[in-house]
Amino acid sequence: KKGPREFDWSKAEFGHFVLKVAYVGTNYHGLAWQEPGTCPTVEATLFEALVKTCLIKDRQSCNYSRCGRTDKGVHAAGNYVAVLLRLKPSRSDDSQAQGFDYPSMLNGVLPPDIRILACAPAPQGFDARFSCLYRAYQYYFALNGENLEKMQEAAAHFIGEHDFRNFCKMDIENVSNYRRKVLSVRVKAHSSGVAEFAVTGVAFLWHQVRCMAAVLLLVGQGFEEPGLVAELLDVERHPRKPLYEPADEGGLVLRDCGFEGLPF
Repeated sequence: KKGPREFDWSKAEFGHFVLKVAYVGTNYHGLAWQEPGTCPTVEATLFEALVKTCLIKDRQSCNYSRCGRTDKGVHAAGNYVAVLLRLKPSRSDDSQAQGFDYPSMLNGVLPPDIRILACAPAPQGFDARFSCLYRAYQYYFALNGENLEKMQEAAAHFIGEHDFRNFCKMDIENVSNYRRKVLSVRVKAHSSGVAEFAVTGVAFLWHQVRCMAAVLLLVGQGFEEPGLVAELLDVERHPRKPLYEPADEGGLVLRDCGFEGLPF
């Protein structure tokens, strides 16, 4: 019995596209691809689908870039990747190759906890990480008597550009600059007994949003005063991060990312 016929890549044409991706991160060890067999990740599953549909030849040759590198158990309603995808074969020498319906093709083979929401041609020179203008996160938590007004008062101190070394997991091998710019914050309740801490920033450090949420919850529960945030942002007075656990990863969602020149 003959095996499956190998795809002929010699005549394939490619276009650079941006995919908007949503996923439930519960069953994955984060977004980023890791060595095969170590643990499941969103990217490993996405690459498997791209290869299965013959949209890419392999991971190494597809000019892949990602926007938000979410951690184990973190979810996304709007993350973005850019990749070279195979185009439809041109019908004649002078006709321009067109793209496939990439979301339908990929959603047909992806598991239900990963969805491609939209696709568009990438602008010239686009990189999903470095072309991003902002990233918007939401942290959801069950209401248990927290004082949301005090949490909002504390959260307001985050706005602006600060050194966030006391609000992240230190990564001294890869990060030397801990200054990040926060554009907006909001703490509000929903009718279902759930509240959210929403934050938008240009970029974030490792575990930064979860650490910010953890400190805000301490304020909301009455263990700390709202001024604690301003205190910890003063790294000259507090050069070392105090011991506290980041908020649970299951409540964190990368809601969306902002770009120029994309229709979504």
